[in-house]
Amino acid sequence: MTRILFATYSGVFGGAERVLLDCAAAIDGIHVLACPEGPLAARARAANLTVLPIPERRLDLRRGARDRLLAPARLVAHALELRALGLDLDPELIVAWGMRSAIACLAVPRSQPFAFDHHDFLPGSWIAVAVRAAAARAAVVTVPSEAVARNLDPGSRLAQRLRIVHPGVDPERFADTGPPPQAPAVLVLGAIANWKRPDLALEISAIARRRLPELTVRFVGGPVTSDESTLVRLRARAAEVDLHGAVEIAGARADPHEDLERSACLLHCAPREPFGIVLVEALAAGRPVLAPDAAGPREIVDPSSGVLYPPDDAAAGAAALVELLTQRSRVVAMGAAGREHVRAGFDRKLTRRGFASALAPLLRQVQANHTPRLRSEHLSLVTVSHNSGAELRTLIESIRRHLPGVSLTVVDCDSADDSVTVAGQWPWVRTIELGENLGYGRACNRGVGDVTAAVTALLNPDVELVDDSILSLAAEALRDDRPERLLAPLVLNGDGSRQETAHPVPSSPADLVRALVPPALVPGRAGAMLAPWRADEPRRVGWAVGAALVARTATLRRLGPFDETIFMYGEDLELGLRACKQGIETWFWPDARVVHAGAHSTGIAFGGEPFERLAHARHEVVERTLGRGRARLDDSAQAVTFASRVALKRVLGLRSDRERQQLAALRYVRRVAP
Repeated sequence: MTRILFATYSGVFGGAERVLLDCAAAIDGIHVLACPEGPLAARARAANLTVLPIPERRLDLRRGARDRLLAPARLVAHALELRALGLDLDPELIVAWGMRSAIACLAVPRSQPFAFDHHDFLPGSWIAVAVRAAAARAAVVTVPSEAVARNLDPGSRLAQRLRIVHPGVDPERFADTGPPPQAPAVLVLGAIANWKRPDLALEISAIARRRLPELTVRFVGGPVTSDESTLVRLRARAAEVDLHGAVEIAGARADPHEDLERSACLLHCAPREPFGIVLVEALAAGRPVLAPDAAGPREIVDPSSGVLYPPDDAAAGAAALVELLTQRSRVVAMGAAGREHVRAGFDRKLTRRGFASALAPLLRQVQANHTPRLRSEHLSLVTVSHNSGAELRTLIESIRRHLPGVSLTVVDCDSADDSVTVAGQWPWVRTIELGENLGYGRACNRGVGDVTAAVTALLNPDVELVDDSILSLAAEALRDDRPERLLAPLVLNGDGSRQETAHPVPSSPADLVRALVPPALVPGRAGAMLAPWRADEPRRVGWAVGAALVARTATLRRLGPFDETIFMYGEDLELGLRACKQGIETWFWPDARVVHAGAHSTGIAFGGEPFERLAHARHEVVERTLGRGRARLDDSAQAVTFASRVALKRVLGLRSDRERQQLAALRYVRRVAP
């Protein structure tokens, strides 16, 4: 399936973000959204999108000198994020949602196609240069209105790749809204921001109240970024004599349905509105719209459904408002016409079709180059649960989305939570209840013993699939022209950064060198030799962390796969070293990828990372498989690693608590080891 990465700098949820989710739903494929945690991330997860949280950064460039100075650095950091995600997730298409993400996409390789959804006016000349450069690099640029298209591309240089896709709403969502009330109740809907001119809405209302003293105005929306001062001024003006008691500032609402129900019309005052989804919502609810005759509103409101007045003209706006509200029949007729207007031109179905049509040429090209993957019946998944209900639910949902037809075996080690119940909700999930906690290795072996597919993937329960790339790894495992191997995919943290899951053999030359030299300081292939998890191409490694491993089922059975004398920690290291002795290599395969939360059960059981247990397990495994001398050498290399990192972080002024605890644990193990 086509893999698409949607990326946005902001985690807020507004009109543009609502359109993002609509458009993602319009495109078949595997979708991942990179955005900060917040309302958008929550809505995206509810819509079954995989979310990779990126750091939240300030949106306001004008709050102060510090923000203006740091804005380029923040944008560079975002660009590095998208470049890394593009390399690690290997999406066939990146969709940059907004100007900042589009500029950041200039850092991705030219071979990586990206689409740019541009939903705002350009804020300044320098930024305009960067945005237009991003638009020139983008394969497709979508905009919400002709006004935005003209602002972005005044010379029509992007005509071949520029597509206007009007944001829409679901008309049925507002179908039950009753007729407009008799009272002259005015609604101002949208974020409280200075550029939207809420002050003008108050002036229009104050003038209109001279002829309609019973007129009331209700503001629904909250301030954005630095617009708290706008809200303060708004409250102060509303308290003055000519508006006293007639203004209600209700705050932000998740759903404006009730507020539209109580209103006779919508008043909009922004003179440079890129589009105006709130206008469409009002029309869909059968409410006439009064808006400036400019920009996006001019493309939404027609004479049958509303009134356009000269921008920034309070007197003209008040006159139009009074004329409308004193003609009840006109209000009702415009409301009915507005509903039909939305169905004909601003239905969200049309938005989805328009976005899908804009991306269709790109997606057809991607699909034509798509390599067929292994059939799902040749792969089976095995996981072990111990009080893992929440994590297991996420894993199963991701399998359902990305690997339909692939079976999962859950081996439960006497969970006290709802792990068994969660697994039992799906017919393609088989649960083996052990009735006791036998440890990860023995439980995994029990699950592999029941697999009938040719290939098995061992996954921790706190793993989440981001696509179907495990199928390509299974196909690699089955190749007739390659020997038996253990294959480890690229493992990502929740934010999309790489986990250190592939390593050299303990006390090998590469392992000893990296004890002295941090791999991050060594670029290119040399750095990948020291830290194989950084590699961008498949490579042989000493061993791989067992959060995700793929191999032929017969290979795993012959190996065990795990040593059942090890209850917890070191099973994966022992497996990699023992497999190597039997001629079975371990390979890191970054073309396949999963997300791993990490240490979900041990964090609960031990209140954090159990450093002494980890150090003791590593020492025992290395001694058992490579000998006592190698174990002592490995202990020394580990000690040098932790000590050097402590020293480096001290120089850089960084905290080194974790490395200090690791060093203390290693010293303890060296004292008690025979």
